[in-house]
Amino acid sequence: MAKRPRFRTLKIALPLLTLACAVLAVGYLQATRPEIERTGPAERARPIAAATVRIADVQPSIGAYGEVVAQRDVELRALVAGPVVAVGENFVNGGTVRAGDLLVEIDPFEYRAAVTEAEAALAEARAQLAETKAELGAEEAGLMADRTQLALAERELERREALLAKGTAAQKTVDDALVRRSERVRALAATERRIAGLRARIARQEAVIARATVALERAERDLASTRLVAPFDGYLTGISAALGKRLGVNDRVVRLLDQARLDIRIHLSDADYGRLVSSAAGLRGRPVEVTWRAGSRSFPFRAVIQRADGEVDAASGGVRVYARIEREASRVPLRPGAFVEVRIPDRVYQAAARLPETALVGGDTVYAVVDGRLEPRPVALLARVGNDVVVSGGITEGESIATTRFPEIGPGVKVQVR
Repeated sequence: MAKRPRFRTLKIALPLLTLACAVLAVGYLQATRPEIERTGPAERARPIAAATVRIADVQPSIGAYGEVVAQRDVELRALVAGPVVAVGENFVNGGTVRAGDLLVEIDPFEYRAAVTEAEAALAEARAQLAETKAELGAEEAGLMADRTQLALAERELERREALLAKGTAAQKTVDDALVRRSERVRALAATERRIAGLRARIARQEAVIARATVALERAERDLASTRLVAPFDGYLTGISAALGKRLGVNDRVVRLLDQARLDIRIHLSDADYGRLVSSAAGLRGRPVEVTWRAGSRSFPFRAVIQRADGEVDAASGGVRVYARIEREASRVPLRPGAFVEVRIPDRVYQAAARLPETALVGGDTVYAVVDGRLEPRPVALLARVGNDVVVSGGITEGESIATTRFPEIGPGVKVQVR
């Protein structure tokens, strides 16, 4: 009986002794473990791209697109009515014509008859004028005779009156002289009235001749207008007339585009236009490089800016300028409506540097790489050219400027140029 309580005590004490030994072992291990030196996280260098500063006079180019337009674009219309009886050899869409080449001819019969009638009317009016002038000449000659007869009658009357006063002539002779003088006065007045009437007839006839002359000129012009010819060298397009078709006055015939005077219509932004106009070289006369891409081939042309539109484009706020193409620059004939690429030399920026646009931070700062860290450099933005910027200010020749942007960019940041 004495062995059973002892066994029970040993059964309870043994686990407790084991637990106590384990606790002592853990405490000993913690007390004797080595101390680990605490350090902060290692600084990481940001990989970036960089550009080297080159200080010089910078003249960038403005890149834009333009459209080829004809300086003279004329829509030709029929000036007289009638059926088309002939067309020119090159009267087809895309045809090339020279100044004076026939385009269409309208039946001239009625207009030739009108010219003949107008010529006859003018000849008749001139003949009547000649007849009236001959009558006037005869009446003017008669007027001189009537004046002479009146003068003789007056002298005879004076002589008879003198004789009557002396008592050597009868009263009847004086009365007869008065009658003859009165007849001469009436005859002279009648001649003067006829002369005045003839002169009025001449004035009316001259007006008739003037109207007949205008009618003849109008008929001759209408006859000449039956032949519609090219006013200048160019290309034909939009043909709406054909042999046998009847045309009315002002009906559209064809559109003629000048082939010798082609312009490039270029749209410039307000900023680009302002820089060009304010530069020392100005806008007019500035050279333009033109490239026309046809399929896989490129054709270069030279052009010179001639003028700008008289008003600002309300839709975009920019300005359209026109550059005249120098035809000898290429043998490839351009056609109106073609789209081309253009490059216009910008103004010259003295002592400036051209850097990628990503180098500019906040619009007025770039970061130089010095001993592996970033240092700010204040700059002034002079111009944006495509994906580049032109700047000047606190940068020096040969400096390496960071061109990679990242959120933590700032002074003292460690970087590695790759």
